[in-house]
Amino acid sequence: MFLEVVAVAGVISFLALVRHMNKHFNQFEHLGVPGPKPSLLFGNLLELRAKGQFQAIQDWTKLYGDIFGYFEGYTPVMVVSNPEVLRNVLLKDAANFMKRKPFPLAPRKSLGLFLENGHQWKRSRSLLTPAFSTGKLKQMAPIMLEAADILVERLTEKCKENQILDIYSSFQSLTLDVIGRCAFGLKTKAQVDENDVFLLKIRNLFKTMSTTIIEPIVMTVPFVSHFIFALKNLVFLFGMNSVMWLKYSMREVIRARRELGPNSCVIDLVQLMLFPDKTSPNDDACSPLTEQEIVAQSMTFLLAGYETTSAVLAYLCHEMAKHPKMQARLHQEIVENCQQDINYESIQDLHYFDAVFDEVCRLYPTASFIVTRQAAEDRQYGDLKIPSGMNILANVWALHRDPKYWTEPDTFNPDRFLEEPHSKKSTFTFLPFGAGPRHCIGMRFATIEAKMTIAKVIKSFQIELADDAQGNLELFSRGAIVPKDHVTLRLIRRPTMTRRRTVRHC
Repeated sequence: MFLEVVAVAGVISFLALVRHMNKHFNQFEHLGVPGPKPSLLFGNLLELRAKGQFQAIQDWTKLYGDIFGYFEGYTPVMVVSNPEVLRNVLLKDAANFMKRKPFPLAPRKSLGLFLENGHQWKRSRSLLTPAFSTGKLKQMAPIMLEAADILVERLTEKCKENQILDIYSSFQSLTLDVIGRCAFGLKTKAQVDENDVFLLKIRNLFKTMSTTIIEPIVMTVPFVSHFIFALKNLVFLFGMNSVMWLKYSMREVIRARRELGPNSCVIDLVQLMLFPDKTSPNDDACSPLTEQEIVAQSMTFLLAGYETTSAVLAYLCHEMAKHPKMQARLHQEIVENCQQDINYESIQDLHYFDAVFDEVCRLYPTASFIVTRQAAEDRQYGDLKIPSGMNILANVWALHRDPKYWTEPDTFNPDRFLEEPHSKKSTFTFLPFGAGPRHCIGMRFATIEAKMTIAKVIKSFQIELADDAQGNLELFSRGAIVPKDHVTLRLIRRPTMTRRRTVRHC
């Protein structure tokens, strides 16, 4: 009798589960939103893993248009590249969309600004915003300039050796040095030592993040994440020990800074998080972050700034190599505005650079699949219903290349931003850094770092495509959209006022 009861209960439970899964995976059909047909067990995860997110989203955009739905395992995602809907989600109705789409491997505590929600997000944002003020960026600019000077020295050495360069790898080392100094307070040597422990740990971290088997498991069965993060030692079994090493290093820096106190001459994000501005009218902004919170914020800045900025720098140099006339125009502007030296003040009037940078961000929006939100309550925008709990992904890649909004969208043309510099930004068709209250807090930091670096490089070198380099780069997504392989270029050392001999190719 007991076994019969168990069997009946098992059948009923199974039928109830199947009914729930059918209802869950048919929700886009009930909403009238098109999209690829999901399986009852994996959703659309198998196609996502087979093609990669970057290619899968592009294929589905061509098939289903500017609004469609798919399932990351169990998690429903509505993909939107309609400017008016995005204006509502990101700006007008932002209060209803303050949460981000859940990240499968996010820890349960100390998420960092990118993944935080509610009061914790508001507190962190209030405390960290002053760290990116004009005054603080000016103070951190010397760190960026020092890293850029080391880059030029290293590239000059490789010129002498007549090498074809992987410029992407060089920029990764540069951005790691900058982030290491500004976010971790670590004096890294990633640009001069290929075996620098910080560099090796970061590369291992990103490699593990893109190949781990944990993520698809958590996507398929979300509650599994509770067991994974309850057993923290499992991270060592799956090769995630780089995270623990980074956290330990960060805690050592925090202890050292606390001993130095608030009057230290060191200016970086660590110092600003430990000893916030006491003059702020916001009580939350005056309350220092805990050690655990500082570690989480530093990890967030590392993950956000390392890959995205280095990729944008590589894309920019690649496009300058493809378009020598544009490169000559940019070089002329840099020489005219930075005759004495390249510094925070001298880069402010590089208007053509601004147009080039915007066009690179339009053509290669590295954070395209990171701009996400989650609805707190139901919303109706025209014929589109967004139910509570629905995750929204802003399809920035498709938006930036849509011929409805951009003339010859696949053509690299910086002049489009000189002719109408603000129109695209005001119509929600240009969103490289997101929009609304949760736009990228490090936008100005990344832009200044890019300006200083490229100004130094373009002033020192002429950039050409390597003989075997491809006109179009192959890309893929591992959070950010990055080059799949090397970005190989040939540099020619430009003559200087004190040196007018024939330059050599490298």
